[in-house]
Amino acid sequence: RRDIPSSCAKDMSHAVGVAAAAATAAVLGIVSQELRTAKVAGSSMAPTFQTGSSILIERVSLFLGRLARGDVVVLRSPEVDRDWLTKRVVGVGGDWLYARDGRLVRVPTEHVWVEGDNASNSNDSTHYGAVPRGTLAGTVVAKVWPPEEAGPVATRHAACEARVIPAA
Repeated sequence: RRDIPSSCAKDMSHAVGVAAAAATAAVLGIVSQELRTAKVAGSSMAPTFQTGSSILIERVSLFLGRLARGDVVVLRSPEVDRDWLTKRVVGVGGDWLYARDGRLVRVPTEHVWVEGDNASNSNDSTHYGAVPRGTLAGTVVAKVWPPEEAGPVATRHAACEARVIPAA
C-alpha cells in the first residue's frame, strides 16, 4: 500500500471541491432557468386560483414528457399570441373525452385538451379545441401567494376525470 503525498492529497481535495462547486453552480443555473413565478389573471381557474394569485411554474416535466391529465399548465393563448393562460390538462394525445358542451372529441397526437376549473367563466379548449404541446410554457407546481393559500397544486380533478376515455 502506498501513501499519497500530502501535496497530491491537497490537489485532489481542491479538485473535488472545485468539481462540487461547479456541479452546484450548474444545478442552480438549471433550476433558475427551469423555475419561474407568474401572476394569474382572470377567474377561469377559480377556486384553485384567483386573479393576482402567484404561482410557481416548472418546465422540466414538459421536456421529459411527464405531462399528465390533471396537471395545471401555463400556455400561450391560441387566440391572442402575446397572452398567457393558466388551465388544467383534461386530456392528452390519443384520449377521447366529452367536452363541456357534450361533444365527443379525440385529442390529436402531440396536443392537449385544457380547461379552466371555473366552467362558467373559462375560454378554453371547449371553444378553441385541443392545443399543441409546443404552446405549453410549464407546469404549475405550487401557489406561492397569498401566503395563507401557499402550497402544492392539486392534480386530481374528479369532474374532469369522469369525462375522459384514456388512450390505450
